[in-house]
Amino acid sequence: MSKTSMVVFITAIMIVGIVGTNVIPNAEALKGKGVGTSQYGSSTDICGLVLCSDYPGGKEAYQTNWFKTFLNPSVVSEKTHSDDHDEHEVSKIVPSANNADEEFPAQLDEVIHMFEKGKISADEAIDGIKEVHDAYVDAKISNDIIDGVGEKLALHDNGSLNTADAVESVHLTAEPQNVNPEYQGALDEVIHMFEKGKISADEAIDGIKEVHDGFVGLYITSDLIEGVDVIIGHIDSGKLSGADAVESVHLTAEPQNVNPEYQGALDEVIHMFEKGKISADEAIDGIKEVHDGFVGLYITSDLIEGVDVIIGHIDSGKLSGADAVESVHLTAEPQNVNPEFIGALDEYLHKFELNELSAEDTIAGVIAVHSGLTSLYISSELVEDVGNQINVYNSGNDSAEHVLHEIHEVIEDAELAAVAAMSDSGIPVMKELPPNHVDIPKGSGVPGCEVDDWCYMSANLHVHLGDTVTWVNSDTLPHTVTSVSSTGAETPTPNDEDGLFDSGFMSGGDEWSYTFNAKGEYYYYCQLHPWMQGEINVE
Repeated sequence: MSKTSMVVFITAIMIVGIVGTNVIPNAEALKGKGVGTSQYGSSTDICGLVLCSDYPGGKEAYQTNWFKTFLNPSVVSEKTHSDDHDEHEVSKIVPSANNADEEFPAQLDEVIHMFEKGKISADEAIDGIKEVHDAYVDAKISNDIIDGVGEKLALHDNGSLNTADAVESVHLTAEPQNVNPEYQGALDEVIHMFEKGKISADEAIDGIKEVHDGFVGLYITSDLIEGVDVIIGHIDSGKLSGADAVESVHLTAEPQNVNPEYQGALDEVIHMFEKGKISADEAIDGIKEVHDGFVGLYITSDLIEGVDVIIGHIDSGKLSGADAVESVHLTAEPQNVNPEFIGALDEYLHKFELNELSAEDTIAGVIAVHSGLTSLYISSELVEDVGNQINVYNSGNDSAEHVLHEIHEVIEDAELAAVAAMSDSGIPVMKELPPNHVDIPKGSGVPGCEVDDWCYMSANLHVHLGDTVTWVNSDTLPHTVTSVSSTGAETPTPNDEDGLFDSGFMSGGDEWSYTFNAKGEYYYYCQLHPWMQGEINVE
């Protein structure tokens, strides 16, 4: 018999043994005839050419002998154990290039978690890690994580990492998504103790360095770790010290908090100016103080750099007074640029739609709004798109009416994009307001809010005779609350009957109230956005 034939023959025997009663048609019949069992298992199990009850060691011994001889060991459950602990199975999977990013870390985790639970020693964990890693290397499968773990194993082999540190280093290397959260969490424990007055600034700095050196000592890095390393360099050189040094580390390790804290600090100054509590010059001084505070901590971001440019324009005389404050405000809050721009344009565009302004007067108003924003050195994709339409009009190549139509289309596209990004459902959370209040939520100025009845919240309000209802415009766009004889029409007709009510244009943040002195059902809509429709039931 040839070698190939022998392999086929033996493999066939092995398969028969594995499947057992599933391929032996008279297995149940043997049971019925009272064939007994032995110490090795059921007599109906087949091991090769004999019953498992007749095979030395029984079915388990047969499977051990044949499986390990003819199958890839990586698909068999092997046993890993220590001298002091019970045996624990570690499942092995054939290395797959397609799933390496998930399977490789998962297999390492089985070993590392056993070490963390004290079921195996650090040496045994390293041996298990090497076994998993070598399986992928032998299969010529590689990725950044596999290569990174290989580097950590090499550092262990040359003595740069002790065994327990090597296990932790491999752990973090195989789960890079956990590096920053664990690093931030460890730093936060120190920083929060300082913020609560439990340790001094110097003690906090020592704690920060200990955390940082711990990660660096494991040969683990990330953008955050490298950023804090730079700050620690400034501390060691004397450029930063005390509370400033701790705060600099805090913001560097939590870059997601830089812009909100920066914006919040600027807002305190700007709101005082808007309320008339400080002058424009005092506001500019306050803005510079906030800005210099962040820069002095060696903290930066796109927003901080943007404001830095505006401060440069202020210092050069290009901006001054209220314009300078507003320019800083919009630069530091770019999310408000488009809504404020749209709101200002809408006042002209809707008056044009209501035949209250000519096309030429409307274009003149649009140009004034656009020029006002660009003169503050503020821009956005929408501002640029509207500017392009203004250039078309100024070139004389298009009529005022068509240019206004194009500008309206550009604005509508921007509004739709903003609403789409508002939330997964697209429905804003209803504000907590006093009784008999109706909210006009952000995003209601775009078609779509009528589908789920949130153009006014709530869209159907029940009140008592003599009650006063107050509408609050929480949107950045202007709206109206205008009485109509009925709703449901695509463009309702204003109600000319007794009891007519009309708020007029309500800008963002405005409120308007009306007292209902007669029972009945009152319908209303927004003249600027006719899909916005609501109802008041007076009982």
